[in-house]
Amino acid sequence: MSAAAALLDRLGRPGDVRLGTAQGEPIRQLPTGLAALDRALGGGLPRGRVTELAGQRSTGRTGVACAIVARATQAGETIAWIDVDDALEPETVAAAGVVLARLLWVRPRGVPDALRAAEMLLGAGGFGLVALDVGDAGSPGPAPAWPRLARAAERSGTALLVIEPQRRAGTFAALGLEVTGRRARWSGGPGRLVVLDGIDARMLIARNRVGRPGQSLVLRQACA
Repeated sequence: MSAAAALLDRLGRPGDVRLGTAQGEPIRQLPTGLAALDRALGGGLPRGRVTELAGQRSTGRTGVACAIVARATQAGETIAWIDVDDALEPETVAAAGVVLARLLWVRPRGVPDALRAAEMLLGAGGFGLVALDVGDAGSPGPAPAWPRLARAAERSGTALLVIEPQRRAGTFAALGLEVTGRRARWSGGPGRLVVLDGIDARMLIARNRVGRPGQSLVLRQACA
């Protein structure tokens, strides 16, 4: 049994945790399933690195994160989602394509516990992605946490996705993605049924240490 599988068995599923690459080697990537983003990044999120996914409330940042997690679980990856606001709805993410059997849902008491949980999960190994969702917390925690998390991600080879209102990891993030808004796509019209076809999220690649920054994208997400 892998370390990740053993941890899932020990903590339970979906889970409730309450806590008191060598230089020169090519960086492996985790496909996001969002075609425009994967093209811009040359394949996906960098494994073993910190990626920040920033956006204010209602910009679509959580929808983008769900799409990434859905693609990863469908590909057989084991994923941990650390949910500071306890806002994750299993039925909703399952409808978005997330395989719940491959998702460890961690609900810490606050940001400091969430940071410790992230470091513990990265240290356990075996996870394809650890998503650290700090919600709308005003403070992401102490600055020393970021170098520790960056080192833990690099040692484990796990992609760490930090979901937050604004980017705060600074130079310790290899990739900084900013979701700036979203727009619904409709079909139909007068005399016909009006159908929601999907959501378009606008994104800026604000920081990219493994590629070209400054690209603006439109991520098209279909409705199930």
